[in-house]
Amino acid sequence: MAGGQTSRRALCFSAAAAAGTLLVPRANAVEPLTLDDLPSKAVQAYQQYWPDLQLAGDYYVFELRDLLREPGRWDLVSALTESSSIGSAASVSKLEREFLTPMRILSLAFPPDAGGDEMQEALGKFQQTMFSLSRQARAGQTTGNLANPDKKTIAAIEKTWDDGRQDLNIFYTTLNTATSVNRLVSIPPDGKDYPRSKKLYTQLMKDAALCRNRGGQALAGLWGQLMVYGTVPGVNPCGNVNLQNYFTQ
Repeated sequence: MAGGQTSRRALCFSAAAAAGTLLVPRANAVEPLTLDDLPSKAVQAYQQYWPDLQLAGDYYVFELRDLLREPGRWDLVSALTESSSIGSAASVSKLEREFLTPMRILSLAFPPDAGGDEMQEALGKFQQTMFSLSRQARAGQTTGNLANPDKKTIAAIEKTWDDGRQDLNIFYTTLNTATSVNRLVSIPPDGKDYPRSKKLYTQLMKDAALCRNRGGQALAGLWGQLMVYGTVPGVNPCGNVNLQNYFTQ
């Protein structure tokens, strides 16, 4: 009986991979379930954090990949793992905030035999890979008139990015399979033909920055009614691309 169950789980996962995740390494077998079958804490974590993970994946392709092509900006890559502390105020790193925290919460919320173990393993590998990427960028970054890193150094950091891509894809695939909801989009090699919109992502980042400068959604709405910053009544002063409509693409 146990052998038959194991085979069924492996077969289901293989089918899921064949449907659209052939570009990622195969994670351990996870039996596909529906959200109704999962514990409430797993459902709650999934509904809250899958958008964060997808947005993180978009950043990984649309921003981080491009930064690697510009060694003069590798300081931004190394800064991914940096946290800051000013007096009693402390902020976590971008890596922790946008990648690791959602991944950690999801991996702990799902039962071990419903993807939790596989997600924790992928999380651990991804974290190690990203710290390696940060160290490589810090060692190879250029300032002033210094020469760019040699081809070997560039190839090495690009390889590390690809390792992280595969770790992230395993997490995505496991979560998609565990919920039977294929919302998270895997990242192809080199990010080529990634089926999400860079134009929308760029606009979302611009609109989000604009909204922050105007004090957030509530104050921005008030200023919009007062025709501040050149806006007119009925026009969203935070822009038209936001987290409510971004994921409909």
